[in-house]
Amino acid sequence: MSAEIEISGLSKVFGQGAGAFHALSGIDLTIETGEFFTLLGPSGCGKTTLLRMIAGFEQPTAGTLRINGEEVAGKGPNARPVNTVFQNYALFPHMSVRDNIGFGLKMLGRPRAEVAATVDEMLRLVRMEAMATRKPSELSGGQQQRVALARALAPRPRMLLLDEPLSALDLKLRKEMQSELKRLQIETGITFVFVTHDQEEALTMSDRIAVMNAGRILQLGTPHEIYNTPSDRFVAGFIGDTNVLSLAVASSGGDGVTLAVPGAGALPAASPAGLTLLVGQTVTAVVRPEQARLCPLAEADLTATLEQTVFFGTDTHLHLRLADGQGFILRRQNAADEVDPAPGDRLGLRLARGALRVLKD
Repeated sequence: MSAEIEISGLSKVFGQGAGAFHALSGIDLTIETGEFFTLLGPSGCGKTTLLRMIAGFEQPTAGTLRINGEEVAGKGPNARPVNTVFQNYALFPHMSVRDNIGFGLKMLGRPRAEVAATVDEMLRLVRMEAMATRKPSELSGGQQQRVALARALAPRPRMLLLDEPLSALDLKLRKEMQSELKRLQIETGITFVFVTHDQEEALTMSDRIAVMNAGRILQLGTPHEIYNTPSDRFVAGFIGDTNVLSLAVASSGGDGVTLAVPGAGALPAASPAGLTLLVGQTVTAVVRPEQARLCPLAEADLTATLEQTVFFGTDTHLHLRLADGQGFILRRQNAADEVDPAPGDRLGLRLARGALRVLKD
């Protein structure tokens, strides 16, 4: 794969002096051609600012930004091979679906026959052929989003930038549109750069994810890498549910690291490469709720007291308290023949191999 976007030392500062706000600080990033790439983070982390800089709506304070090998700093949106889909789909209310999709092509002066053929192709792509003559007010939110996507794809940009386009949809429709977006990206082969604060959207659709906070990229990797090997406490807590524990190092050396677990002796833990740990040192370790299961007390890695159960339909969360008072959540799949334990019960927990992970400070 070749690089579609190359970013080096990119910074953005709004304002001056004591009141200056550093929205982005030293961003280094490469996005490959044909990739579904997601910028993920909480509100105010800088992800939309970064997207707007790629689009040309904001210009950098420092650093370089290349698209297809060409420096684009200083160039406006109309001089970049990108299209953007915003949270507000901004469809023309007086135009039909067909006319909305073809509007950009007409403004580019494309021949009438080409416009008609491209609109037909886009209607098929987003599965809106039967609604070509309807106005936006006659469409559902998901249908309006499909029209906005078709309009953005019609000029065949090298990249499509998507700024939280699913945030206004209800949960069921949002899940359906996640699959639709991924299908469109695969079928068109266009590079998608997607902004969201929703971890599930990012994990479901992305080839790679950049987790951002406070204007910086904290971790970059595939969904599996981000979820299974978080780089720090923020990433571990932001991506999925996790149990964050404070534990002491029981041993560290050639045989690996073990951590002292309350009421259970010591357990092996995965540790980041190059991290030096001292016996007795207190570290932060994480375990995903689905990486623990109930077992007989005699076979347990951990013992805990049940405080409450929370039913989620497909699974149940058991809220537990370890011997030293630290909280722990266990997630188990629901089955027809299973009976939930009662609050106050003492339970044994077995951890999956490699589930306990030490995080860098």
